[in-house]
Amino acid sequence: LEYTIDLARQAKERGYKSLLDYHYADSWADPGQQWSPAAWDTTNIEATVDSVYEYTKSTIEAFREAGVMPDMVQIGNEVRNGMIWPLGRLPGNWDNFARLFKAGLDGIDAGRGQAPHPLIMLHYDQGADTQGTKAFFDRFHRYDIPYDIIGLSYYPWWHGSLIELRDNILSILENYHDKD
Repeated sequence: LEYTIDLARQAKERGYKSLLDYHYADSWADPGQQWSPAAWDTTNIEATVDSVYEYTKSTIEAFREAGVMPDMVQIGNEVRNGMIWPLGRLPGNWDNFARLFKAGLDGIDAGRGQAPHPLIMLHYDQGADTQGTKAFFDRFHRYDIPYDIIGLSYYPWWHGSLIELRDNILSILENYHDKD
């Protein structure tokens, strides 16, 4: 946390904006690995929701107190397959995933005090997958959880052609025109 706050301070001093990406894991989290932190009790969803809330709140408080509130926050990293497995693993646990995501948002709200609310990004890691992107965002929207920005990753050697990326971006613009 201290290292990340120091990086945010350096970025702010140089006039940059910052994105804080919560992995909610002991190591890197990506679509193939979203294992929960070993210190968290993940035997029931209530305990895990509380852990996400408290962790997010305490880190946002630390950023706020250091005067380097992030401009944007990403709840979970590459969450196409969920986050904080096994409870938030998708596709089977959408209700849990939505509760975990919302707990992160609530932690931001509780931790920011009077600081401006950072933009919230919902990230999909398959930038050229129009059908998968639409299915994911449509399902997410059913839970009526607020976010501001759609983020995409795109690696041409894994995700498809530039034409497919373009088609997905056009589909996003058409279907989610209220989001950046």
